[in-house]
Amino acid sequence: MTRLGLPLAALLAFAALPAVSAPPAVAATPAAGQAVYVPLDPVRLLDTREGVGAPEAAVGPGRTLDLRVADGVRVPLTATAVVLNVTATRASSATDVRVYPTPADSFVPTVSNLNVVAGATVANLVTVKVGRNGSVRLRNEAGQLHLVGDLSGYYDETRAGSTYVPQAPVRLLDTRDGTPLEAAEVRELDVRTARRGAASGVPADATAIVLNVTAVAPSASTDVRVYPTRSGGAVPEVSNVNAARGRTVPNLVVVAVGEDSRVNLRNAAGRTHLLADLAGWYVGGSERAAFHPVDPVRLLDSRETTPAPLYPAGAPGTPPFRLGPGATYDLLVAGRGAVPAVAGAVVLNVTAVGATASTDVRVYPTSGGAPPEVSNLNAVGGQTVPNAVVVQVGRDGRVTVRNNSGELSLVVDLAGWFAAAGQGWDISWPQCTTRGATTSNLPEGGAFAVVGRTRGAPFTDNECFAAQWSWASSLPGEPSVYLNTDAPGVRDSPGGRVWTEVCGTGTPTSTCGRQYGVRIAEYALPRLPTAPGGGKPMVWLDVEGPYTDGPFWQTGYAAAVAVNRAVINGTVATLRDAGYRVGFYSDRADSSSPDWENILGDFRVEHLQAWVFRAATGEAPADMCGKDISFSGGPVVMVQVQPEQSGQPYDVNHLC
Repeated sequence: MTRLGLPLAALLAFAALPAVSAPPAVAATPAAGQAVYVPLDPVRLLDTREGVGAPEAAVGPGRTLDLRVADGVRVPLTATAVVLNVTATRASSATDVRVYPTPADSFVPTVSNLNVVAGATVANLVTVKVGRNGSVRLRNEAGQLHLVGDLSGYYDETRAGSTYVPQAPVRLLDTRDGTPLEAAEVRELDVRTARRGAASGVPADATAIVLNVTAVAPSASTDVRVYPTRSGGAVPEVSNVNAARGRTVPNLVVVAVGEDSRVNLRNAAGRTHLLADLAGWYVGGSERAAFHPVDPVRLLDSRETTPAPLYPAGAPGTPPFRLGPGATYDLLVAGRGAVPAVAGAVVLNVTAVGATASTDVRVYPTSGGAPPEVSNLNAVGGQTVPNAVVVQVGRDGRVTVRNNSGELSLVVDLAGWFAAAGQGWDISWPQCTTRGATTSNLPEGGAFAVVGRTRGAPFTDNECFAAQWSWASSLPGEPSVYLNTDAPGVRDSPGGRVWTEVCGTGTPTSTCGRQYGVRIAEYALPRLPTAPGGGKPMVWLDVEGPYTDGPFWQTGYAAAVAVNRAVINGTVATLRDAGYRVGFYSDRADSSSPDWENILGDFRVEHLQAWVFRAATGEAPADMCGKDISFSGGPVVMVQVQPEQSGQPYDVNHLC
């Protein structure tokens, strides 16, 4: 990119640098904002029935309870998130329970974690960011109930831990193939072996696994406990799944792996079959995916009319809708909101609302293939049933939700996301070995890369793009593409000739400006690569200038800003109509001469992500992320620092 108006000679000199090895700090060590997981043997932190972690009293309607989770003993004060199994019991009326970072005020997010009917006992796993004073807040909406919270582990940016390996879900256990569990029976599960003897993929050195455990039609009300296998170990005083007699109830479990790669499953009462579906595992070290917790936010409520910009063209319908029998919905999760396109997995709370028949709901990476033989939610007609889901991101940044029977509405809330640990690179034509060469000087290591498809202007090609894309595709995180944009006016250049063809030589209008933007996208579309996992990569539009030596934009007449905006609108609309996720790259909003404002005025595009450059002297990337620097009003998901600030020979990208 032509960042900061660097002269062409400087960029070409930079291109002549030999390939170098990036230091391990860039290649694999989690950066600020990237947390590793520390699994624990499960322990009870909260039980309002017995005065554990809170006064011995029911939680009333609209009341909140702040639970200190980062106490400096079990969980360090530096923890960024915790994994809790939260159980609501003895509810006097139908209600929902929300778990979220303790705020500094009375804020209540429009999300939910548990949906409870009167008299029922309901559990759900919650991955929740740590809030003020090391606490998380639990809020009851209606009636009276008691709350129980069991800790499975925590995330931390400052200490050694484990990183995550997501995968498409696979069934490890189905006791319907054999015998059910009797009352008080403990069954060991070797997590390295899938159902019917196949290899699960879980390595022998896995520290924890993510399972969806389902109790199938128990003969009596029961609880199921999942915990690491330890020689001589006692059954912990916790619970994971709470199922009433005859009901099929799932719950997500994050459990430390015990001796010989085993975990225990224990049934408390009656007789029940159990299912266990694997979503991924953790391994020690920093080479895999690190966690980024977020304040919980709603991604989808299919009951409500949602502004169309959140649902790009190509999505299979926009709310309101009901998901019918055998129907699927591909939900955009990465490349939208706070989740960057490079994310490899997301932590969701998925709720089935108003099912018309008993059904199961499956959540899995979008691939276009057959749905996996697993389940995430089991809903009974007329009830509202949630469950936590950790799911690998599939093609085009989407996950697929499938309903088996009847019709239902869907609610999906986001708690966080995983991405390859470490920093990313920005690579383009300045890294070609020489002008016109198809080979490139490339760094080693790193988590992901953004690769320039054009050569400083829209209607030109980065001649070594193929080599750079091949290299970027070998990195852990999915690569994305950037395209240059401009509104050059009449001049002797590829863009200038297209401009003259579209807008003529007179004062341009917004109509012709939009058509020029369409032409930018139409030039790029057949040249865009396929993502490593199939599908379409994220596309960033580079909006820089105007500079005297380019990129050129319209200036000097009353409608110039409107024409520039029309160019951007034409490019975005054409790319999105073709099914691409689109974001913007530009100068920070608090710059003394911000490029975006100079070109587009106060143009707000809040539904598209922002990638920001120009760190202040001595400013760390994480500090940039913490500031209000969005040039477009869209969420800042990535910031860039240049070699003179990062100490690296290439531009470095940091995920926010």
